Amino acid sequence: MRKYNLALNDITSNYFHFTKENNLKSISEKGLLPKISFHAQSLEDTKKVFFVQGLDNLLVLFDCWINVCEKYPLFPGMFNLGTKIMKYKWFPKKIINGYFKYTEYNKIHRFVSYKYFDRFLKKYVLLNLEIEEKKDFDFNDIDQIKSKGYNKEYLIQGGYSLKYSDLESVKMDKWNLHTFSNHGINASKVKLCYANSSSKMVDILNFALNNTHLNIKDVCPMLWKYLRSRKLL
Repeated sequence: MRKYNLALNDITSNYFHFTKENNLKSISEKGLLPKISFHAQSLEDTKKVFFVQGLDNLLVLFDCWINVCEKYPLFPGMFNLGTKIMKYKWFPKKIINGYFKYTEYNKIHRFVSYKYFDRFLKKYVLLNLEIEEKKDFDFNDIDQIKSKGYNKEYLIQGGYSLKYSDLESVKMDKWNLHTFSNHGINASKVKLCYANSSSKMVDILNFALNNTHLNIKDVCPMLWKYLRSRKLL
């Protein structure tokens, strides 16, 4: 797989997707195949390849991820069940709000989410995608989660922060872009990213943090708390 050396213009430009390092051989042969992840079975309707525009939006996505992981039920399968029942107006809001409040104070949820992100930084790598608007994706495409009809407050609890998400529109945000439905990305359009000669995600994270235009504490508070706990800030 070809190399891509990150530069300052990548903070706000170009397109990036992350994957497990052990997927690289398959990607170099078959490219990126559209799919629906396990935890998105009840959220997404069609298979796609997800990506972000610029490394600032990668940091935003990390913030969302940590936030979502803190909300994950500790019992397998309950997340997909929860996302289904939250859509129904007849389901008592007190139960949903009580659960969200519980996760804020339960230290186990934060511990598990931080451990998950620790593993992510060790096992994942970043890919640069040579894709084109209108050919591979459209900025005006619909975010299928935002279009499900969830209450705005539940989208916010699920990581759609008003700091970086437009909840007045069902269009995609630049931290949560995707290809056209059932549209993959050819292997020739994929490169492995390097920051200072390293492809490790933690080194790419540090590159993004050292050059970001964002106020991390304000815009990405969940990521900021993680970074502080791991002495990465």
